[in-house]
Amino acid sequence: MYENMFSKSKQDFNSIITNDVTMKELINKAKKVSLGNSPILIYGETGVGKEIFVQAIHNNSLRKDKKILALNCAAIPTNLMEAMLFGIEKGSFTGALNRVGLLESVSEGTLYLDELNSMPIELQGKLLRVIEENTIKRVGNTNTIDMNIRFICSFNEDPEGCISRGTIRKDLYYRLNVIRLNIPPLRERKEDIYILIDYFIKKYNNKFKGNIKGVTKEVMHQFLKYDWPGNVRELENSLEALFNYKSQGFFELEDLKNIDSCILCMKRKSLKERVEEVEKEYIKEALIIGGFNITKAAEILDMPRQTLQYKIKKYKLDE
Repeated sequence: MYENMFSKSKQDFNSIITNDVTMKELINKAKKVSLGNSPILIYGETGVGKEIFVQAIHNNSLRKDKKILALNCAAIPTNLMEAMLFGIEKGSFTGALNRVGLLESVSEGTLYLDELNSMPIELQGKLLRVIEENTIKRVGNTNTIDMNIRFICSFNEDPEGCISRGTIRKDLYYRLNVIRLNIPPLRERKEDIYILIDYFIKKYNNKFKGNIKGVTKEVMHQFLKYDWPGNVRELENSLEALFNYKSQGFFELEDLKNIDSCILCMKRKSLKERVEEVEKEYIKEALIIGGFNITKAAEILDMPRQTLQYKIKKYKLDE
């Protein structure tokens, strides 16, 4: 549920495997902001490597010799989260003993709040006060404790969409969105598939004592046309799975049938499907900017109101 990220490994910016221009620009930006103390908001789909960025930022910061703790907000029961974050004062309720909370434990270091949009709204208000005032109060105590924490938060859903759905407070979002890092999904940087395959094959040759030389052109073709909804993590898991069935030569199309994957059955999306995906995202963005007022959104899109209403129903954006 929460953990000292040092217990895993000390990832740095060299741990991010990429040849993509956008990713390289993002790494340079992260290096620069790592030296400050401002909150950082990271947005990226599941499996894109948010945790590596978090560790790299901490390990390149002035706090690198202090703790870095991670809390997955989606994994903590609501009734336990406040006590876990803020700690408990002895006697605050029957049987309560003194307990140091996560915030107190990580003072002077870095706290990573993963899937922040899963944190209860009422607790988000208390977190906002911690960030603004640099103090906390244990549950059951009125005394304040000074804090000095670098906050890094991540979303695996569109943050602006989380605001419109009411899963994140606007004031907390704007306080955290001082520095924004958007990690692109693997489907938007498919050139990285080549270098990632080489990297993971070397990794698992070493782990499995194998001698896999690469993948065939046919396998590479399948990998490049697949959209990788699980991103880099899914690519790594797929290659690891293949190593359980073969340890020599090249991975071939026949080998893909051994693993539980949609790689072989994936069809390349048509131009129409791609255009509709982009159109849907533009409409969602306009609705958010226009406060879900259809007239305002239609003006933003330079589109007749009736046409927008039709497309909202078509893409099921009114559900």
